[in-house]
Amino acid sequence: MCLTLLSTLAASALPGCLHRDDKGTSLDPDEFIATARLPDDVRLELAASEPAVVDPVGVTFDADGRMYVVEMGGYPTRPEGSPPLGRVKRLVDQDLDGFYETWTLFADGLQYPTSVLPWRDGVLVTQPPDILFLRDDDGDGVADTRELLFSGFPVGNTQHNINGLTWGLDNWVYAANGGNHGEGYALDAPDAVVSIRGTDFRFRPDTGELEPSFETTGGHGIAFDAWGRMFGTHNLNHIQHMVFPSAELSRNPHLSVPTTRDMISDHGSSAPLFQISDAETRVNHPEQSGRFSGGSGIAFYGGGALPPAYNDSLFVNDVVVNVVHQDVIEANGPTFTATRRAEGVELLAGRDNWFRPVTLSTGPDGALYVVDMHRAVIEHPEWIPDAVEATLDVRAGDDKGRIYRIVPRDGLTPVRPGLASADLPTLVGALAHPNKWWRDTAQRVLVERADPTAGPLVTQLLRSSDVALGRLHALWTLRGLEALGAEDLLAALSDPAPGVRENALILAQPDLGSSETLRRGGVNLADDPDARVRMQVALTLGHADTSETRDGLQTILARDAGQRWTRYAVLAGVDDGAANVLRALLDTEPGPPSDRTLAGVMDAIRHLAATSVADVDGELSPLVRLAGSPGLDTARRAALLDGLADGLVRREATPDLSAGAAASLAGLLTSTSTPVVRGALRVAAGVEVDELAARDRAIERARARALDPDLTPEVRLEEVALLGLATYEQVGETLLALMEPQVPPALQTAAARALVGLDAEARGAVAIDRWRRSGPEVKGILLDMLLRNRPFHALLVDALETGTLTVGELNLDLEQRRRLLRRSSDAIQRRAGALFGDHEFSNRQAVVEQWLPDVLARRGNAARGAAHFQTLCAQCHFFRGVGYPVGPDL
Repeated sequence: MCLTLLSTLAASALPGCLHRDDKGTSLDPDEFIATARLPDDVRLELAASEPAVVDPVGVTFDADGRMYVVEMGGYPTRPEGSPPLGRVKRLVDQDLDGFYETWTLFADGLQYPTSVLPWRDGVLVTQPPDILFLRDDDGDGVADTRELLFSGFPVGNTQHNINGLTWGLDNWVYAANGGNHGEGYALDAPDAVVSIRGTDFRFRPDTGELEPSFETTGGHGIAFDAWGRMFGTHNLNHIQHMVFPSAELSRNPHLSVPTTRDMISDHGSSAPLFQISDAETRVNHPEQSGRFSGGSGIAFYGGGALPPAYNDSLFVNDVVVNVVHQDVIEANGPTFTATRRAEGVELLAGRDNWFRPVTLSTGPDGALYVVDMHRAVIEHPEWIPDAVEATLDVRAGDDKGRIYRIVPRDGLTPVRPGLASADLPTLVGALAHPNKWWRDTAQRVLVERADPTAGPLVTQLLRSSDVALGRLHALWTLRGLEALGAEDLLAALSDPAPGVRENALILAQPDLGSSETLRRGGVNLADDPDARVRMQVALTLGHADTSETRDGLQTILARDAGQRWTRYAVLAGVDDGAANVLRALLDTEPGPPSDRTLAGVMDAIRHLAATSVADVDGELSPLVRLAGSPGLDTARRAALLDGLADGLVRREATPDLSAGAAASLAGLLTSTSTPVVRGALRVAAGVEVDELAARDRAIERARARALDPDLTPEVRLEEVALLGLATYEQVGETLLALMEPQVPPALQTAAARALVGLDAEARGAVAIDRWRRSGPEVKGILLDMLLRNRPFHALLVDALETGTLTVGELNLDLEQRRRLLRRSSDAIQRRAGALFGDHEFSNRQAVVEQWLPDVLARRGNAARGAAHFQTLCAQCHFFRGVGYPVGPDL
């Protein structure tokens, strides 16, 4: 039997099937706790279970410590004809023993709700396409008010909908995109539609403001550390740092930065996990067994009640492997490194395969709460092959749910915070509480009350507290109360705590253009000893275009060019003045070739050059002449040319070159440096010039050198890269010759990549013709090209129908099959469907085990075997004088 347990509510971009002989049975909570594995210094307790909670996917605590649980009863899809099955429960621990024995159905009839967050005297709920406000008006534990605040968000795969409501340090509410992208709007401004394609978002419930925030992971849940830095998760890449808001890059539209997310795990993507439940092998991706493939529900622990080893850590669930994983976060320049606390263990490993930890939350007591949806199958049918789905009960466990709390080994006394009705001194004092939940909640309540008498008390805390996090929350509380004075903000710029200085820069940003004092204070931090502060200085100064701020940016770039995130922060703020910054950078002394800073300088040169010519007339010809001047070293010359070429690609019209610049370009095409010639060829392709004979000579020289066996492989690889800039007519035969089996594998691969990058219809037929003569890596490149280009789908299906290729030798995984079965034309989908379905799996070991006994019992035919070897195997293997010794000697 095949059991699909691929992913989490975060969604799976890598569908497949987890295989076991049976799906097992669910353990009751006591059995689960008795068999779970945790470190010796903590223990697991039950906080709630069915029937109080069923299908839980999120938990939060209001200012009085009451627990709200959001339940996705309709997961993965609700039964046909049934009403919406989503609910919100409210639970209370009346006797303060840690178990929430009293509960009410706060709200029902919700469509696939994903998260819940306290706000004012009620809660916010994400219920795509809407964000709702729910409030109990008469104290009976049931919501009487149901107000629609925002709508328009996409409703799709339930694992990809908006989720992760989180209170931000800056007094905004943040939420995760989830992967369905789309757009949304405030109910009172339906025409002001905001796109969240590729980003998460934030909003103010009371004003209706809605805007993109950070680049999205497409996953389930977001987390902020104590200083307001954002982290996310998604499946294999279980821990990601959102280094700065996406909008920062929009200030320089010509800055080409692929992502603002940093994959910070030092144990990599799809990291091994230490499970104790029965292993379930993903037949389509067996390499992911026992590894992260369903990262979900990331949480920062700042509760202060667990032993010190847990403070300032991030925790991520994996629903497939039935664990909660801990990463210790350490500064790494302006970003972080995430390291396992210890090898061989997880924070929590469950023996029950039905244990599905989807989200985590810190409570007012400082315990870490674990939300267990408790299902046999936790995957959307979209990712389950139809033949497999027919054998499954995808709703098994829809009457169960558990919430556990992780507490110190000696226990933890529950608390009833009572912050909703607390007096001002109590709330202000809580801004410096050791538990992040108390600090966040006190700040939220103070800002929501908007009591004008609170400002002086909070200001006093800001000026007198020896707790850095207390000063931090005081700053943002004062901003929320509109009571933050310029003098206090200026003082915060020189606070002894780097995190306070960093946040003071963010707070100063809106006023930087109008306040010379604040601007000077920001510039003075350009040489701050803390790398993250310097990055924030770069982001902040980029919002005020003055000679003073430009000097500050150049100071930071000179010091931090080797830090890519700080470099990007600088480059985001130098759109109009890019050419001047570029010339200054070209004048600096180059560092040693091994210096990371030098590599950063080269990258900065490329970006600045691209920005300088992307939509600015008058800079191209002078910069081409500069590239040809004798004063530049080879590395800078090549970087400058590459950057100019990048900028030219973004121009709508092809610009002219002056005669002097054209002469310089012709000279550059004769350079003995392959990277320089490459850059010159790219520039020549993007400008209007008279016929450059030097361009054809450069291609011919590269073609000859790529074929020259007397040159080193490294040199030949550089020349192959040049061939990718030519036409198929010029270099097609050369690239095909370099893909022959006797050519070194690295050159074969490079030639294949150059070939598929050419703009030529012939590529498709060539790929099919060369398939059986190619090695595994080249086959992967050719197959990827055939599948990603819909015009080639017909060629591929033709080859399969005629027997030129076989389905077996393509060894298509589920995603690849679905490119033909679901994402091609109707005709191709029908033809492909006649050849294969979406239920065949690439479990090669099972095939070997099935066929080996029969094969060993047969008598072979040596003549047929020799012919088969020469046709299919000899391109990589050598045997009895036949073939090429690319692969192992047979």
